[in-house]
Amino acid sequence: MGLLSLDIHDFRNIHRASLEFSPGLNLITGENAAGKTSLMEAVYYLGRVRSFRTHHVNQPIREGQSAFRLVGRLQHEQGRMIPIGIERQTGSLQVHLDGAAVRRLSDLAGSFPVQVHSGDTANIISGGPRYRRQTLDWALFHVEHTYRDIWQRYARALRQRNAALRAQAPANQITSWDGELVEAGNEIHAIRLRYIEGLVPRLQQELAHLLPSLDVQLGYQRGWTVERDLAAQLQHSLDSDRSLGNTRSGPHRADFQLIANGQPLQSHCSRGQQKAAIVGFMLAQVKCQQDRAAPLGAFLLDDLGSELDANHQARVLDALRALDMQVFVSAIAETPAALPDWPGMKRFHVEHGEIQEVV
Repeated sequence: MGLLSLDIHDFRNIHRASLEFSPGLNLITGENAAGKTSLMEAVYYLGRVRSFRTHHVNQPIREGQSAFRLVGRLQHEQGRMIPIGIERQTGSLQVHLDGAAVRRLSDLAGSFPVQVHSGDTANIISGGPRYRRQTLDWALFHVEHTYRDIWQRYARALRQRNAALRAQAPANQITSWDGELVEAGNEIHAIRLRYIEGLVPRLQQELAHLLPSLDVQLGYQRGWTVERDLAAQLQHSLDSDRSLGNTRSGPHRADFQLIANGQPLQSHCSRGQQKAAIVGFMLAQVKCQQDRAAPLGAFLLDDLGSELDANHQARVLDALRALDMQVFVSAIAETPAALPDWPGMKRFHVEHGEIQEVV
């Protein structure tokens, strides 16, 4: 599955663009602030219906305009073309997939899975646990068909329990949600643990190529103490939960950490090594999708040359080449260092929001 074409209307500094993409590498070049990242963001928006640059939903609308519109054509694995359209107006959002209006964004899961490595992706290392959980859960939504429903069950029970805690409800009203919370929470933990067990060897394989001098491990914390099961932990922490007004134990508190040579990656490694490690982590996630025959979309790498020397650029590009999936790479240089031989590669140059295919 990949993106065949994209029509852009009034997105960021891009007034109009109509582009056709390669199923392999799409190289986007241009000076800083030319609009390279805006194009990457538009591709990402088709898959996630949100930006990787801002939480302000109206910000991508071009200055002076009332809406932006994105229209893409997706190549389905069975060869069928699927149109997808997104229009964001101030205060409203319309999404159409294959000719039908999408009422719940969760219904888009799997239509165009897209991963992005940008400046903000460093949050996988330096951000809070919530960002890392979202990274983990996004992958599981695409490789475990039951995961979304289980997570929604857990989230509903958690909301109800927290509401009872904040209302200072009697203990029996609070604990009435524990059964559903424990059942769904244990399922979530079991699925995550199986995924982590499959991810670790893939991660080590990728990082052996990208960062051969480092021994990188992945540490996972499930969200409650190892001394008790979840049911016992919820009962044990009931008084403190009532005092704080929220549930402090469960898979919604899980976290993971990348560890290099026994030390946290962010304190042990240079920024270039950290960027390469994050790329390796994301590549490992894609390989896990491939292992499970899950739909693949596109891998976006924004600003290739930032913090990566020529040697690491070459290793990253070589690893991306081996993915056998659609890739978008942005760079300032017209020809990044050691660009691999990539059949069918397309080049695009961006200048002041104008995008031209380089033939």
